[in-house]
Amino acid sequence: MPQQRVKGHLLATEPAPFRLRTALAALEGLVLQLPGGEIVSGGTLDEGDDDPAVHTDVISGIRKGLAELVPRTADLPIGHAWCCFRPATADEQPVIDRVPGLENAWLTCGHFRTGILMAAATGDALARWIETGEPPPGVEPFGLHRFGP
Repeated sequence: MPQQRVKGHLLATEPAPFRLRTALAALEGLVLQLPGGEIVSGGTLDEGDDDPAVHTDVISGIRKGLAELVPRTADLPIGHAWCCFRPATADEQPVIDRVPGLENAWLTCGHFRTGILMAAATGDALARWIETGEPPPGVEPFGLHRFGP
């Protein structure tokens, strides 16, 4: 299965003395508050960067954007900064399909930025497919056929 890895940076502040009422969608990803009070921000798309190192200039950009979006975070120290690599297919669409040549095996991969968000729907689709033996409506566009025989 041809895939690419797309790097993304995130940061977490030290615990904030206030609570955010909700998670926020921002240009550089999401902003959310953990139960301990830390505010997590980021989710950049650093395409072409295969270096596993955290880049301070990228973290500085996330920090600046967070302070602009939530001014009360401007003085919060950064507690931790990290990066990760997301698996993506060439067209950035997930693959949900039965493994060719195997009667009792299914595959789901390449969810890119939506893996956690898609987990419940993907699990439901696979469970229905396994139960009925037929792909459920809506799964067809996510098949292996996009990558050839």
